[in-house]
Amino acid sequence: MKANQIAQRDKRNESMGAYRKFLSGQPSGATATRPGRHPGVPFDTITPRTALVILLSVMCVLGISLQGYAASGSEQRITFKSADSAVSAPIPATVYRPKGTGPFPGVVLLHVCSGIRPYDSKWADWLGTLGYVAILPDSLSPRQVSTACGGEGLTFRGQALDGLGALAYLRSQPDVIPTKVAVMGWSHGAAATLISASARFIKATRPEGGGYQAAIAFYPSCAAFQDGNLATPLLMLMGSADDWTPPTKCVERGTALKPAGTPIEWTVYKGAMHTFDEPGPNRVIRISGRTYHLEYDRTAAKDAFNQVQRFLKTYLE
Repeated sequence: MKANQIAQRDKRNESMGAYRKFLSGQPSGATATRPGRHPGVPFDTITPRTALVILLSVMCVLGISLQGYAASGSEQRITFKSADSAVSAPIPATVYRPKGTGPFPGVVLLHVCSGIRPYDSKWADWLGTLGYVAILPDSLSPRQVSTACGGEGLTFRGQALDGLGALAYLRSQPDVIPTKVAVMGWSHGAAATLISASARFIKATRPEGGGYQAAIAFYPSCAAFQDGNLATPLLMLMGSADDWTPPTKCVERGTALKPAGTPIEWTVYKGAMHTFDEPGPNRVIRISGRTYHLEYDRTAAKDAFNQVQRFLKTYLE
């Protein structure tokens, strides 16, 4: 990347840091969620025009310059073929592109067990401001299910195979650097991310161009770890108080994998619970007779954004 492009990106990052801090402080307007569903982001009712006005006002108060800052460029609805041979229907997805002609690095985003949340588009937009093309596939509707939170309808491997289809799509795009694509997932999608990072999975599926260049998993199910070593640098972000996907086994597995050489990192946020990065009220849900607690943790979320930015910059730029 050219020096002037790096300088412009650094300026954008400074601006977005203040924007994230502003958003994280907003009061929740979310409604209660029915069992088995993740809630939407509380600020999804703000219109784009209103959000921009608020952002500009805050940036003026904080003395932040707009120089070097570019909002996400465009959204495009597309479909692609999954690498899962059991799925004949095309996978619908939204592609979020930065402003400019590129080519850009790319990120495949894998959703939670209840499907795509409004909050996922916030992540995609943020990645766009950093200069990444993001693709957000819907793995539920092609399988004609509304949720996989009960353990049926969508397997971790099935979602990982959808991710490989999204990877192939991004690599076919002229504005994407085919050798610089990462995968990032949350909960169910994070478990699929663990599979996606494994050497065993990449050897079995043989994606054209190889696997991902980086993988980031938010509060994954640790049971999804494959036998053998990693094929991709992996970052895991987890909460110590998570009673849905406890981090203990992931830390044990990560410790065992470190000597193999492929970079693996993790952060366990003290006291943080499942969905610690998603703003909203505290929630208690019941799935298959079990109770889980979901809670936003502003401190953990802020650090997680910084960790994601650092990790992607390390392996994609």
